[in-house]
Amino acid sequence: MLPFGNNEGQKPVGRNVNIVTPQDAFLAAFSLHPAGVAVITGRLDDETPVGFTATSLASFSAEPPRASLNIAQHASSYPAVAVGKSVIIHFLGENQVDIARIMAGPASERFTGKHWREGFAGLPEILNVRAALLATVVTVTEVGNNATVVLEISEGATHPDCAPLVYVERRYHSVGDVVPG
Repeated sequence: MLPFGNNEGQKPVGRNVNIVTPQDAFLAAFSLHPAGVAVITGRLDDETPVGFTATSLASFSAEPPRASLNIAQHASSYPAVAVGKSVIIHFLGENQVDIARIMAGPASERFTGKHWREGFAGLPEILNVRAALLATVVTVTEVGNNATVVLEISEGATHPDCAPLVYVERRYHSVGDVVPG
């Protein structure tokens, strides 16, 4: 039994959780942890547009402005996140579940349709996002079959006209009310 509800002034609440392996614990815990949904786009060396849906995007530093993300080395978009390559980070809004699904779907179908155009620096740009940042890959650290990529931001724009899209419990959600505190 794991303790829950440890906010100041609250008693811990017991929930029965059957954890069989460390991987089970990992999957169970991270399915409960909300993550913002972003799409990363770039180009391969032959100029083919590539992109993917990412929930691992995180701020890395404010000075200089950097972000990080994780990607599988076998992913079709992996060659586009080599050191020195430029990409666009797109922050999706609650009305863009279809874009998140398209960009997480088959690679051959990610750039069919009217959800993108040529954008910053000739890179594929997803339309009508909450924010878009042009970035350059500064470091790629390979760990096992995956990699952590650090990106330095050079410019961007924000359009926060709708709530952000988040992913939790293996489903897409919009952000709810602000909790007083």
